[in-house]
Amino acid sequence: MPKVSGKINRESLKITKLIDQPRRSSMAARNYSRRSSVIAAVDDSLGKTQDAGELEDSDNHNIIQLHQMRDPDEQHGSKEGEFLSIVSSGIASEVEDFLENNEEFDTSCKDDLGRSALFIAADANNMSMVQVLVKFEICMIDTLLFAIRKQNVSVVKMILIEMKAQKKICKHLSSNPGLVESEYDSEMTPIILAAHVNNYEILKLLLFEGTSLKRPHDVRCGCEVCISQMSKDSLRFSKSRLNLYKALACPYLIALSSEFPIRTAFKLSFELRELSQVENEFKSDYEELSVQCEIFAKEVLDQTRSSKELQTILNYSDETDALPNSGILSALRLAVHFNQKHFVAQPNCQQLLSTLWYEGVYGWRRMHWGLKLLYSLLIGLFWPILCMIHIIFPKSSAGQLICRPFMKFIVGTASYLTFLALLVLASQVKVDHAGDDPGPPPSTIEWILLPWIISLIAAEIGQLWSGGANDYVNDRWNVMDFFMNSLYLATISTKICAFLLHKDIPHHHRLSRVEWDPLHPTLISEALFSVANIFSFLRLIYLFNSNVHMGPIQISLGRMLFDISKFLMIWFLVLFAFANGLNQLYYKYGNAVCYGLMCEKQNNAFSTLFHAMEALYWSAFGLVNLYVTDLEPEHFITKWVGATMFGIYNLINVIVLVNVLIAMMNNSYQFIADHADIEWKFARSKLWLTYFEESSPLPPPFNIIPTLEPIYDLFETFIGKSWWPDTDTSRSRVTETSPSESQRVYQEVIHKLIRRYIQAKVNEGHEKRILTENDVSELKQDLTSFRSKVIDDVRTATPYKQKNVKDARSKLERMSKMAALSPTSKNLWKLRQHTLALASGKTFDCNRSSGEETGSEMKYKFDQEE
Repeated sequence: MPKVSGKINRESLKITKLIDQPRRSSMAARNYSRRSSVIAAVDDSLGKTQDAGELEDSDNHNIIQLHQMRDPDEQHGSKEGEFLSIVSSGIASEVEDFLENNEEFDTSCKDDLGRSALFIAADANNMSMVQVLVKFEICMIDTLLFAIRKQNVSVVKMILIEMKAQKKICKHLSSNPGLVESEYDSEMTPIILAAHVNNYEILKLLLFEGTSLKRPHDVRCGCEVCISQMSKDSLRFSKSRLNLYKALACPYLIALSSEFPIRTAFKLSFELRELSQVENEFKSDYEELSVQCEIFAKEVLDQTRSSKELQTILNYSDETDALPNSGILSALRLAVHFNQKHFVAQPNCQQLLSTLWYEGVYGWRRMHWGLKLLYSLLIGLFWPILCMIHIIFPKSSAGQLICRPFMKFIVGTASYLTFLALLVLASQVKVDHAGDDPGPPPSTIEWILLPWIISLIAAEIGQLWSGGANDYVNDRWNVMDFFMNSLYLATISTKICAFLLHKDIPHHHRLSRVEWDPLHPTLISEALFSVANIFSFLRLIYLFNSNVHMGPIQISLGRMLFDISKFLMIWFLVLFAFANGLNQLYYKYGNAVCYGLMCEKQNNAFSTLFHAMEALYWSAFGLVNLYVTDLEPEHFITKWVGATMFGIYNLINVIVLVNVLIAMMNNSYQFIADHADIEWKFARSKLWLTYFEESSPLPPPFNIIPTLEPIYDLFETFIGKSWWPDTDTSRSRVTETSPSESQRVYQEVIHKLIRRYIQAKVNEGHEKRILTENDVSELKQDLTSFRSKVIDDVRTATPYKQKNVKDARSKLERMSKMAALSPTSKNLWKLRQHTLALASGKTFDCNRSSGEETGSEMKYKFDQEE
């Protein structure tokens, strides 16, 4: 038996009161007049009490009194109060008679809770009452918004039909009048509220009526409209923008209104992520909306059922994508560009990407790790031969071998490892008398490294040209490559400068190393080359993303470096503050030949600002002795202040700041560990996609050598046939079709995915739905209809019919109490079936199952005649 919430128990008690209400309906007018007289008496007594309180104000100044209590009926008048009371009773026929017989009163009146008549009827889910009130145009826009918020599709549909009949639908649905007493803001239109509740049926109804939603201006927009609204009310302007973006991020709205829903979700998610950085006050809201759009695109891709559908979605490129590298997997490139990690890490997407990645290497994922290692070593050893085959025979099967993405990766990695081996040899192989030569000529290894460096620079220029400066700078590894190549260029330049300066000087006249100028070009080139070597070896970390074990560690390391960069800003401020104070205290006590920590005996470490910062930096690692704060003169105040400042700095640095840094790095590592699968798959996909680009497959230094493909193309032009058979049968090659045909196929597939997505979401809601407040509302509606019928029968009833009505009502009371005491779905089902049977003049057997038909024997029978 499914569980029922506590709210159902309260609703069942309300049903009991609702059933008992016909007994009290005949006394409504009498109670109304009596209530008015009682309220008048209360007002008189309150007035007298207030007069007495004025005389004794000094004694009763701390007594809380009821002040200006007014009856809502008195506030609106007798007709308005009577009208609201009749509406609250739920009898549609009486309301219709009252409206037809009374024309001179305010039909838009509201009770003390701010509820209009149509509002009350919609809240009670009384459809007959709503149908009557809608005809008289009673606060339709407010009630429409209320019905949308409650997701009452029947009331929304009824109001829309009436508004369409009155030809006011476009006016009301495109804007909100924004009444002073309205519950909703003037910016809250029906389409925005429907998108906020994410109700598919209501959104479909509104969009079918031609409702539109204006896109907000850019957050940095400086037009006159934005400036005037911002200056008038900045909070209202920001909240209005947030409400608009909440509506735009609605999954059902994107699915129903966008021609390219996945791309729309990408761009909107990226835009919301940027807004979260600008609108810091609503950062969490914008980030939540960004993730919502990202999850929507991922769930749409979940609906793909075949590789053909998946390739159609991922390979389709649109002119609005604004990506220079369109073609294969263009949607996946767009997802990486907009940082859509959930979409990229989706299993279907990863399966297709892995299939294309290992294409040409059959059975790679099922190989033993030893066979994989052996295969990679063989390719890595013979990579120069494969490159030469591609240069000479570019269109042959052997020449096309390294055009596969996985082969590109292995060959490129082998080429870079060879480059690193040459760097090690350049520093380890010693040349006689090269250390004392101020302008040495290049060695053999340096001559081999020269074309390698030139080809690396050429590869970076090609990447910058094809991808654009913005995409190039956004990748931090490209920035690292830029600095590395700049250091190598500076090294080559200084070496050439040193060689030209000393080429005409005989070797026996050249100075030894100890006599060189501190800024000698050879010394500068050696320093630059050593730093470039560090960057070159660290660049190898990027390839760790291809491994499932090393990839998450590399991602965590990158995130920790970002935390360290933020921490260094605070740490440097503390360091500079204490260094400046200690330097101000000690700079007048310097009389030694050597100052600072680097002397044979540390002394006066705070003689200059630089020395003070240096001393405080190394003190964090325990490399500074305490006697650096000592002085030869017996100036105990200076020594005490200096020692205290040095101790406070170490206290702040070691205990506070270092532990803050550890906590930040631990938080970053834990975040990556919690999302290791998504983060690693996204980083791996980003690495793999660089090898799918239609560029030269040759790695450095062969990428600067042109292939013979133009010669073969020229020969084929003369002879009229292909020199080589078409050996490129890879699935990674995009089939060239017309733009209209590819768009037609894409639209067919995306429509299928959207239908499956909506159906899956609707089914998911039905599966999770056990027994909710809406079920009780439907039961209340059935009881209201039955109560109206009973009241009509009571008015013209014979004694026999009155007895039957009394028996039926007592039976309903017993069943309602049973449902209240034991609010299970079975009891509530029995109660509703009995109510429907009574309303239709039949009987319901509580002992039969829900699938059995009602027998001809009736326990209670109502005479249908007047």
